[in-house]
Amino acid sequence: MYEVHISEKPPRRLAALPHTGSFEEIGATFGQTCQLLEERGQLGRAGCMIGVYWDNPILVPPGGLHSHAGIDIPADMAVDPPLEEVRLSGGRHAVLRYKGPYSGLGSAYRYLFANWLPQNHELQGEGPVIEIYRNASMDTPSDQLVTEICVPLL
Repeated sequence: MYEVHISEKPPRRLAALPHTGSFEEIGATFGQTCQLLEERGQLGRAGCMIGVYWDNPILVPPGGLHSHAGIDIPADMAVDPPLEEVRLSGGRHAVLRYKGPYSGLGSAYRYLFANWLPQNHELQGEGPVIEIYRNASMDTPSDQLVTEICVPLL
């Protein structure tokens, strides 16, 4: 149904803004993150957008979910408030490559957690689930959006 592979993800450093609430509403926070970096002349040195999801939406009500809307940045780039530096440790991850509108991510998550992980005898490890956005909704048709869902593994 979906393409999933195991990958060794590198450590990453992000400039990010925190987001509290439904994960589906993080888009505006990404817009603010990009705007701040653009205003500071830093967006050109930044990499891809990365969503960092700290909570399990099955266990935490939508209003209490915590995440970060981040952008991959080089080691020497300054991170000034209100942006926060978020460091991701990397390591072994299950990576599901999803192509399509963001509204379809829920079914990709269900497949990954309910089917792929148990069928492959893998368990979720410590750390956040991240989404790496390989292109952006502002310049890509929704059916061509590519999102990598990355789940840390034990």
